[in-house]
Amino acid sequence: MHKRLKPCRVLIVDDSPFIRMMLKSILERDPEIEVVGTARDGREGIKKLQALKPDVVTMDVEMPEMNGLQALDEIMRWQPTPVIVLSALTTAGAKLTLKALELGAVEVVAKPSGQDGDNLNTLAEDLVLKVKSVAGIDPARVFHKDCELQPIKPKAAPLKPAQAVFPAAQVEIVALGTSTGGPTALQAVLTKLPRNFPVPLVIAQHMPPGFTASLAARLDNLCQIKVKEAEDGEALQAGTAYIGPSGKQFAVKRSPNGLVASVWLESPPQTLYKPSVDVLLCSLAGEVGAGVLAVIMTGMGHDGLEGAKKLKAQGAFLIAESEKTSVVYGMPRSVVEAGLADRIELLPDIPRVIIDCVSRR
Repeated sequence: MHKRLKPCRVLIVDDSPFIRMMLKSILERDPEIEVVGTARDGREGIKKLQALKPDVVTMDVEMPEMNGLQALDEIMRWQPTPVIVLSALTTAGAKLTLKALELGAVEVVAKPSGQDGDNLNTLAEDLVLKVKSVAGIDPARVFHKDCELQPIKPKAAPLKPAQAVFPAAQVEIVALGTSTGGPTALQAVLTKLPRNFPVPLVIAQHMPPGFTASLAARLDNLCQIKVKEAEDGEALQAGTAYIGPSGKQFAVKRSPNGLVASVWLESPPQTLYKPSVDVLLCSLAGEVGAGVLAVIMTGMGHDGLEGAKKLKAQGAFLIAESEKTSVVYGMPRSVVEAGLADRIELLPDIPRVIIDCVSRR
């Protein structure tokens, strides 16, 4: 990550004095972050946002007076600013968080519960990384009604079908890797796929533990295809998207009866993420090879790069989301700059390209 010329200015909005103090302490350990203010509810948060004009806001969801969702709605309407939601690790918390992401929040961090099992070092590392990653991004790339982006006029004429590049092998499975901005991007893609989509889809989305079940349920309600959280050992079916459970690794294995999901707790030493896009793509490189269509979309960092290299060595086909529509152009950039992307597409075009690639069976 490039070094910032000025500290990232952060406003903390939370009704708990202890949480406000803890977050301030965590963030100010990093010399590239400055906490410019704190607020105890959404109403005070909006006033301080207008006065202080921070680069990033951390927002609790459940607060008295004005809650995080109401504040977020106001912020995105009048003064769009990157907002990171802090959410309780509960089913209700996860549902509220998904609503916050729909309203324009760019990231989610799990709020410590105060129990002995909480790893505050992990929370601190995650929060600092996300604050620095989202500073300066345009929240409008997340906040768009029904995931429809405004048309972007391309610099060059779009490729005609005869010129467009397509997979050389028959596509057997589609894999999607996402992080920051991913839930909204996934909605934009999955809601456009037809009910009779002919192959399974597997997804690695970076989220705190406990959030992917609610994400899968919400997408399942919106999509023609079936969307569910992946379960260890289940057979992968056409027309179904499987989201790797947050807090666990997700891979694909080939069995005598076809492709099956593999879900487990331990992480390989080289990855920070559960689920990891690299772990998913590397398994597909070994088990499926050229029959994989991989799509790397918005997200910070470069998770997915190693898996993309292994997939390309096997003849698989890779699509990267364009910088023009990525909320954070980290993961797609790493694939593009490594020369691994067969196509670079705007988010609204990705569903059509997936359908075109898969239909050439």
